[in-house]
Amino acid sequence: MTLRVSLRARATSLLIAPKAFYFCWFVALGSFMPFITLHYRSIGLNLAQIGVLLSLGGILQIASPLWGLFADALRLRRLLLPVVIAGAVVPALLLGVTTDFWLIFALVSVMSLFAAPVAPLADSATLAALGNARERYGSQRVWGALGWGLSTIAFGWAVQRMGLGLIFWVYPIAGALAALAMPRAEVVTVNVVQAARRLLRDGRWARFLVGAMFIGCSGALMHGFFSLYMEDLGASSAQIGLAYTIASISELPVMAFSAFAIRRWGARWLIVTAGIAYTIRMLLYWSAPTPEWALTIQLLHGLCFASLWTAGVVEAQRLAPSGLEATAQSLFGMAVFGVAVAFANAVGGVIYRDYGYGALFAAAALIAALGASILALGKDR
Repeated sequence: MTLRVSLRARATSLLIAPKAFYFCWFVALGSFMPFITLHYRSIGLNLAQIGVLLSLGGILQIASPLWGLFADALRLRRLLLPVVIAGAVVPALLLGVTTDFWLIFALVSVMSLFAAPVAPLADSATLAALGNARERYGSQRVWGALGWGLSTIAFGWAVQRMGLGLIFWVYPIAGALAALAMPRAEVVTVNVVQAARRLLRDGRWARFLVGAMFIGCSGALMHGFFSLYMEDLGASSAQIGLAYTIASISELPVMAFSAFAIRRWGARWLIVTAGIAYTIRMLLYWSAPTPEWALTIQLLHGLCFASLWTAGVVEAQRLAPSGLEATAQSLFGMAVFGVAVAFANAVGGVIYRDYGYGALFAAAALIAALGASILALGKDR
């Protein structure tokens, strides 16, 4: 009995760390990401330049699998996480005091390079702690949605009263707290070369990554330009913050019940559902006449992003060879936040500038539908 209680307490303590990490890390992101495009516009950057800066995160996400392979091969998943978090948040202190585009470009490049492996390393550690209950990932990740929601509404209010300079201090502080709360990962000895060969020969990976990438493109177009879209509709900073908060709240039930959905229908079909939901959401943005309409449409965010991410992480873990979990999560992250973000934001900035947000969201709807079709028509095994 004593041993059983001890094991239960140990399992509970293992799952506290992921919850604390996700909460702190997404507080950092929620205080920074929704407002950085507003800062870029306020210092005189044009939409094309903003699109280039936003695309850097996606371009440098391509390095994420190298980070993951490095962590898997040398068994450095836990030691590497605080290093990359520091590299991702410290340059923000300089970003807020310069208006030179090329210096901003360099700082954002450094931030993006180090931010690329943060989520894959944390997700692989969390899934290792969950063991055979990987479908419970959503109940850990939901704390990130909570942190994002609280921070976006708090900083929407704070920025309106104290100015955008606030975000360049809160981001590093909250990031440091996330590094202290990082989850521990089980160390697995593996022949990395053989495992990588098995991964590359698995045809399911190509279909999974391509489908996720297209759906991710739709999400990237929305996330990258949503604050500007809201501003163009006449929204205030407080309304923009509220929009992100509504989106975060909508993630909570989806992540909380994702384990049931994955057990019942499988992770792949939950990703297909996300693609369909993104298609509908983008078409609704296209026709929204006021900021209030856009706020209502934000309720679909949970069915879109939360379904895509929770199911995608579980599916990547299912397809990964043993011992190559960080690499697998990095490949998924590269598809959704790398290739998708780089392509969508680089092209999206030009579309928005030349044709307006209607064309931007129409393209996003088409791309999401394509991604859902690729996954729906493929074989699961």
